[in-house]
Amino acid sequence: WGLNSGGESLIINDGLMSRRSDRRLFRLVSRPDGVRLDQNIQVGKLKTFFILIARVAILALLPATAAFPQTQSAEQSHEDISKTVSPGKAKQRFFLRNEFREREDGTHINILEALYDLPLTDKLVLRTQVPHVTNNPPEGPTVNGLGDITNVLYYRYSSGGGKSYFVGVEAKWNTARNPKLGTGKNLMAPTWFASISLPEHDTILFPLIQRFFTISGDPDRQDLNYTLIKPRWLTKLKNRYYYYAEPQIYIDHENNNETTGNLELELGRFVTPQTMAYVRPGVGLWGETDSPYLFEWNFEIGMRYFFR
Repeated sequence: WGLNSGGESLIINDGLMSRRSDRRLFRLVSRPDGVRLDQNIQVGKLKTFFILIARVAILALLPATAAFPQTQSAEQSHEDISKTVSPGKAKQRFFLRNEFREREDGTHINILEALYDLPLTDKLVLRTQVPHVTNNPPEGPTVNGLGDITNVLYYRYSSGGGKSYFVGVEAKWNTARNPKLGTGKNLMAPTWFASISLPEHDTILFPLIQRFFTISGDPDRQDLNYTLIKPRWLTKLKNRYYYYAEPQIYIDHENNNETTGNLELELGRFVTPQTMAYVRPGVGLWGETDSPYLFEWNFEIGMRYFFR
């Protein structure tokens, strides 16, 4: 859907998840060495995030390529971008991304993921996502291998006037080769999302809401039962650049509807009419320190190819 680069990859380090403890934005954190650090204002994390943003901005200084005719108008370039990224017409798409993520407990996770969209009809699309995950905890051995495979089936039920609306279902399968590379659960999620063009602002909105619940899996692992809301948007810039914002709000129904918030910002460019390259840093905003949905910071690089 839209520019979704691969959904959410949830990796839970322990076989049993503990109950939530302290809120992230206002807490004293106990490190493994026993040192308690005052993180009431998250200065170090915000500094890291802004350094990542600065690195992303360097992409905007890259010289223009000859992928598009140099005489192409800005209006035509924007129109090409809108037609390509909009999910209003079912099309084959292949995405490849690599994400590095640091969790609150110091665990480093790397996710190399391939994603493929296969149109079944003009309105119905099947998506498959296959991740290779590396989990490097502060203590203990590094584990890597196949993670949890995801399938998504979505249907465009309405379109017109620059707006398209979709319903679908997402399934996350317990396929990880090691418990530390996945959730240990099979999950299902009814899904609704939309693509809403605002040409006067050179922007496309991609709101999404999903309701995940556990259908089966390892009985020793905690069930996952949450709502995910993403009020996303893309804004087209000059010279075939764009930026994309993806706030993520999790509502954990297994733990008193506690919320977790993350933010990812993407800067990318159409290097050919069919190929996008991008970088995407992110930062955890709020949530419980042991939440499976919260990360300290992450950084993703990837490409998307849209078949004609």
